Amino acid sequence: MQHTLSTGSVVLALACLAVSPGPAAAASGAGRPVVAAPGTAAGATPGQQNRDPLSQSESDQIAEVRDQPVARIKLYQKFIEQRISAIKDLGTNPKAEDRKAELRARFEEFTRLSDELQDNLDTFDEAHADIRKALKDLVPASAKWPEILKQAAPDAEYDFSRKTALDAAQSTSDQAKELLASQTKYFAEHKDEAGKNGTGPS
Repeated sequence: MQHTLSTGSVVLALACLAVSPGPAAAASGAGRPVVAAPGTAAGATPGQQNRDPLSQSESDQIAEVRDQPVARIKLYQKFIEQRISAIKDLGTNPKAEDRKAELRARFEEFTRLSDELQDNLDTFDEAHADIRKALKDLVPASAKWPEILKQAAPDAEYDFSRKTALDAAQSTSDQAKELLASQTKYFAEHKDEAGKNGTGPS
């Protein structure tokens, strides 16, 4: 049986093909929608869009330990604390070049890395991976993050990013404490599972 397509149907089909990513693009994430930052147009140039908070080298290191929960969490903590250190230095140095723009960028990187870390913590915990060793370091470290972030004086140029980073810092700190308590209880009751890696993030 023959089917007759209307002109509108053909145009719609071609439009769908034009915006649908191919297999390679989908695999690389190229087809993901870009969410514009507050005050940024959706059609902004790549340099204005939210960037991956990890460098290529950092991404490679994270990928290499996808099946090693403790090592992966420690890497995220390391990269987050590098941003924290940069924020601390910039916050106390009013003469730093492009200080406000750099602070905004570091706040945004901190927030996105904290979100990624929390996603990993959730995934590992749901898989009953034993991450207590990493949490014992993360709990005291993350408890200090909010106060360090506050050292940069409020400023209209980065206030939104600063507030978002503070919220992320507190959320990560709270989650780390709660997970350490719940994992301590869980593995006390399931001693045969202690030390296992579970199923890690992709």
